[in-house]
Amino acid sequence: MNRRLFHLMNIRGLLLSSALLASCAVGPDYEMPTKELEASFKNAGFTTPPPEGSWWVLYRDGDLNKLIKQADLKGQGVRSALARYDGARAQLGLAKAETYPALVGDAFANRQQDSANTNFSGGSYDDYRAALNLSWEIDLWGRIRRDIGRVSAENEAVGYDYQGVILSLRGEVTRAYLSLRFADAEIALLARTETLRRDARNLMQKRFKLGANSRIDFERSVTEHESVKAELGELRARRGNFENALAVLTGKSAAGFQLKSTGKLPQIPTAPSAVPSDLLRRRPDLAAAERRLAAASETIGLAIASYLPRVTLNGAGGVRSLSSSDLIDSGSKLWRLGPELELPLFQGGRAISDKAKAEAGYREALGIYRGKLLNAIRETEDALGDSRYLAGTSASRKRGASAANSAARLTRKRYTSGVTDYFEVVDAERTALSEERAALSVDLARALASTRLIQALGGGWTR
Repeated sequence: MNRRLFHLMNIRGLLLSSALLASCAVGPDYEMPTKELEASFKNAGFTTPPPEGSWWVLYRDGDLNKLIKQADLKGQGVRSALARYDGARAQLGLAKAETYPALVGDAFANRQQDSANTNFSGGSYDDYRAALNLSWEIDLWGRIRRDIGRVSAENEAVGYDYQGVILSLRGEVTRAYLSLRFADAEIALLARTETLRRDARNLMQKRFKLGANSRIDFERSVTEHESVKAELGELRARRGNFENALAVLTGKSAAGFQLKSTGKLPQIPTAPSAVPSDLLRRRPDLAAAERRLAAASETIGLAIASYLPRVTLNGAGGVRSLSSSDLIDSGSKLWRLGPELELPLFQGGRAISDKAKAEAGYREALGIYRGKLLNAIRETEDALGDSRYLAGTSASRKRGASAANSAARLTRKRYTSGVTDYFEVVDAERTALSEERAALSVDLARALASTRLIQALGGGWTR
């Protein structure tokens, strides 16, 4: 057996041994937390079936559907998050590239002269070379695989971050739109009230001039009219703020953005009959935290493997000659192939510190994950409770508003008949207005609670 054959057999043996060693990876294998979620939510007690489809269509409002689409296309936060996701995917590609051999070509043509005070003092000469150089790290301890696992988990986390930005943006658009439409309804209510108060003021002024009313009744009518006018102005200003917010959220200038009143309110979706807690796992923020926990787990193995012996297979093949015409000659061929061993001997405690740092990072990521999970459960319970109890509150408020309006009409008739004074009219009308506004406020709270529940469950109640 000649020396060359013996050398090749040694290399093959090394590759086979390396392949067997590379089948294992140091460090703990990640296991996703499975016992963190409760079986169900205490506030889930509804009887209607869960709705399906894109969650914003549950409000049955065409303008809202258009605004969501515009926000998805032009929202600046979405574009920034998408750019971060693209960068994370590129980083994953870089990590995966480490599993393949690196092949680099080089070529040069030099005219040179060595120093006369060395062994190479033969004067000037030419030097030509063209070769391919191979380098491939054999992943003995799973360092490369752990790094790919880490970067892959980080990439998935950034992807969930992107989904979270979209969910958050859609939620903000929906909340701003709902607030605007309920402000429209309240403005319409106050506008009708302002008309009634203006008519009453004019009537009181005429009656006062004729001596049929006291000055006190007239001044009360002025006070009530001006009070409603002031509230109407404040409400219109608040409505303008919601409109401006929608402009920014949909990537438009507030100066040219306008939403006209439609005279109708969006439908308030009914919460589902049951909400399995496992749905929380698809929440983008919770899913991102779980993926970062997985990345932290991979970092432990990566820290261990970084201080273990590293074997790299190096090789080169090509031609080299002192004359360009001899490059194609068989005698100009060159090649080399063999392993290179990097053996850390003394690191001053770096290996222990790196492992301890990685383990601390994992515990931190686990704490963050559990914290986000508990917060997700709380948000879901809050939204479920609000949806459940505000439904009953809304019914009571509407019955109260209806009764208050009837009382106001009867009081006004009594006043016209001379049975009571104007103070009772003012008090009854003020109560009726307050009850109607309270009913609108409760329905707005119900609508906003439904949006919070949808977001708390990661975008709806179906898997």
